[in-house]
Amino acid sequence: MATGLTNTRQQGRGRHREAASPRFVLAILIAATIGVVAALLWWTWWAQPSSPASEIAERLAGERWYAVVYRHVPIGHYRTLHGRTPRGDFEFRTELQFALARETPTRIDEQLIFSRRPPHRLLRGEHATARGHARTRVSIADGTAKIQRQGNASTRAVSADFTLAEYLAVEHWLAVDAPHPGAATQARAIDFDRMEVVADRWRLHAQDAQGAVVVKDGQDEVRIRLGPDHAPLGMTMGSLFNIRKVADANTARAWEDSPRLFASGVHRVPVDKAIANPQGLRRIVLAIEPAVAEVSAWLGGTEDAQLVGSVAPRPLADSGELADSSVATLSHPADDERLQALAERAVAGLETARDKADALTRFVYSFLRYSDATGPRTVFDTLRDRRGDCTEFADLYTALARAAGLPARTVVGLAYQPSNEANDLGAFALHAWNEVAIDGAWHSVDPTWGQAPADATHLPLPTATGLDAIAQLHALRLRVVDAQYAQAL
Repeated sequence: MATGLTNTRQQGRGRHREAASPRFVLAILIAATIGVVAALLWWTWWAQPSSPASEIAERLAGERWYAVVYRHVPIGHYRTLHGRTPRGDFEFRTELQFALARETPTRIDEQLIFSRRPPHRLLRGEHATARGHARTRVSIADGTAKIQRQGNASTRAVSADFTLAEYLAVEHWLAVDAPHPGAATQARAIDFDRMEVVADRWRLHAQDAQGAVVVKDGQDEVRIRLGPDHAPLGMTMGSLFNIRKVADANTARAWEDSPRLFASGVHRVPVDKAIANPQGLRRIVLAIEPAVAEVSAWLGGTEDAQLVGSVAPRPLADSGELADSSVATLSHPADDERLQALAERAVAGLETARDKADALTRFVYSFLRYSDATGPRTVFDTLRDRRGDCTEFADLYTALARAAGLPARTVVGLAYQPSNEANDLGAFALHAWNEVAIDGAWHSVDPTWGQAPADATHLPLPTATGLDAIAQLHALRLRVVDAQYAQAL
């Protein structure tokens, strides 16, 4: 019996050892699996084979601050923050804040996220604008743009096939191709207003040990200075507006305690004589005084510092302008159902583009009530309140015209405003109106004043340097050189 008991205990111990082995093996397998998974995740998220684009993105990682300056006056700040998301995808974030007058600052935030895996396709793009109570957000992912405006949500199919290499094309070109001054390359970017990917050509203007200067092809006033690591050091737009890199956030945000550039909010240029019957003018010639060459160029004048206004249509510049004036954008949401219904109502029964353009002018003139704006407003604000200043009239017209199939755009410039007061000659004041494309020419209309065509005193400011011109208006006077009427007064 003793032997039997011993054998039984030995057999039991043997069975116990045999039962323990599978659990021990399972523990080893679990530990090994965890290690493999961890290694796989690390490789998937972080240890992907590097690419030229990813190497440039790594060099650009970090936070940078910039001061936004106009004529040596700080008006805002710009911040960039580049790096990786927790998943290891490439992330590019920017923040722009600025204010020109007595208003709540405008803030624009953008974020682009590219896949960590080559070819590093765009996973998501976001753009948010806040101007006072007006807020707009666009999110692009998986071929769909989601738009939120003032609490209203909509979607739109978009083509956003975009890669990190395309986004960093200029930096890659400079680093790898080593181009000579004068050479050019193409880079793509997301235009969130139009909700599409657009292509621009950039030309190498100059290069030295401190970096390179690239110029936007066809727009020499847009210049970007890149450092030796290809990180931006600054950008200029026109002769007086620039963004420059600064040491820290405090320096960049010093503008918040500075006086606003256009604090007065009033921009009027005196004229030497009252202009009788401005709507009857066919052509007017005005001399700028003082005759400063730079001012003349900003205002689109000739070498002898003269401005010429006419009711004659202007030829279309090019197909690009025509295309830009036809699309629905965040600023001019011509694809919105409410605006399309309103446009259809305004042009019902009309056939020709001219008749539709004139009808839309009369419609906006009667639909809205003039009211000085208290801050930035969207087309939907204008639609809701049925009031606004000349900018709101013009932007609503642009959106309705595009909804009706007419290429149109908002124009900013000077226009003569008579005075009802004795001994007041009137003045040319900052104003907004529209140009609409009809039969191969740009026709000017003014929905704020109900004019179709707009009278000859409407003098557009150049798009590229308009802000420069506005800043100089207070120092100018205009003298009437010639005034031609359709019929003698």
